[in-house]
Amino acid sequence: MKTLSKIFLFAPLFAFLLLSCSEDDPVMQDDGPAYSISELQGTWNATSIRFTYCGQGQIEPSSYEVIAEGGDATMVVQANGRFTLTINVNIEGAEPAIITGTMFFEDGEFFAIQFDDDEPNDPTYFGDTLSGNTFSLNGGPDTAEWDFDGDGNDECAAVDLSFVRA
Repeated sequence: MKTLSKIFLFAPLFAFLLLSCSEDDPVMQDDGPAYSISELQGTWNATSIRFTYCGQGQIEPSSYEVIAEGGDATMVVQANGRFTLTINVNIEGAEPAIITGTMFFEDGEFFAIQFDDDEPNDPTYFGDTLSGNTFSLNGGPDTAEWDFDGDGNDECAAVDLSFVRA
């Protein structure tokens, strides 16, 4: 009878622990709805990187297109989703921007990037398309920052990126 009473005490405790553990962390998966992150492995050259102002009020200019303005960018993606994006802008004295992180599909559905310089477990979500040798990302408001008015302070921006496989 002692064994039976221990089971009755253990079962509710186990159920409590199981239910009290939450899944706050995103479930990082390689496979998405249309492709796998591993299919992005390799080097990608940017054909377009557009920052669009997303703050309150007006600012001029309200967008900046890195490639059209004479800049360039290259992204190297590993099979596990780790990447390095190097953006060179054609602005005198500007240093290259080097952005690193991990790409994944959250719950196998939503394309997400965990940037290395962001809070852990706080991914940024993008619209994504992989079509042949073209990869595009569409970020909503506040997915990037850009100094639109040249005052030395970055303003919030939406970013759209397009790449072709090198």
